[in-house]
Amino acid sequence: MNAKVINNFLQPDLINFLEKKFLYNIPHYYGHISDPDKKDNIDFYNSNLNMNDTMLQYVIEKIRNHFTFKDILRSYINVQHYKMDGNWHTDDGALTILLMITKTLKKGEGCFQIKEKDNITSYDFKQNTLIGFNAKSLHRGLAPNSTNDIRITLAFKTI
Repeated sequence: MNAKVINNFLQPDLINFLEKKFLYNIPHYYGHISDPDKKDNIDFYNSNLNMNDTMLQYVIEKIRNHFTFKDILRSYINVQHYKMDGNWHTDDGALTILLMITKTLKKGEGCFQIKEKDNITSYDFKQNTLIGFNAKSLHRGLAPNSTNDIRITLAFKTI
């Protein structure tokens, strides 16, 4: 399956609300590891989310309009600052869905990448873009190129 990309996924006021919520109201913790086999390589900050949160349930219902899946295994945010590149990895579940939460980064910065064989497809980090892809595809998120920027993605793992 190629990645499916949906731009302007949420209403502007809602994506701005989520950006503030995840930046200032949801504690996130350093020590997330993209690839559990590389335990010595900590990538970035992470926070698991409460699946009973009404706002999260709303976003999931909107996602169901674009993707078919049985259920959500879990949801969390990844928070990356300058030099916090993710490692190539695969996910559990069948489909991974990411929503880019924070402000759009300059073209080529903070890209999300999917690797199929020797081909790498890069997606610019653009606020309010939803990307769904096969969880077994190698992928990673690159960090912003500036100490002034932050990259937050909302992740959903599905079955």
